[in-house]
Amino acid sequence: MTPDDFTALAKGLGPSVQSKTIFETVQFRVGGKAFATSGWPAVGWAVVKVAPLRQAWALSLSDGVAPEPGRRRKAGIVLMRLAVIDEAVASELLAAAWSFAHGAATRRVRAVASSAVAGRLSA
Repeated sequence: MTPDDFTALAKGLGPSVQSKTIFETVQFRVGGKAFATSGWPAVGWAVVKVAPLRQAWALSLSDGVAPEPGRRRKAGIVLMRLAVIDEAVASELLAAAWSFAHGAATRRVRAVASSAVAGRLSA
């Protein structure tokens, strides 16, 4: 899989996916929450953020998937060596990451809306 293939898969998740180039990387977001980055930690790699409880599942999909080292090792952040993984694995990981980020974005919108309603009711 190439970085362009990864980008096409990420953008193919739906019209709500936004991409932003930051230095040598491309970050993918949904609802303002990042779910994947291509080109990190180096060209030919990508990183996705799945739910921490799904990290073991993500790591079991391919030898080309590894936990991010350091303090985020168990936070659901997984590295993908694009040359080693196939499209099916990348698709599964991107879908899981999109779903996790979308859920977080939806919860944030609900919290803001609830605060606004509570503020109007107390005024």
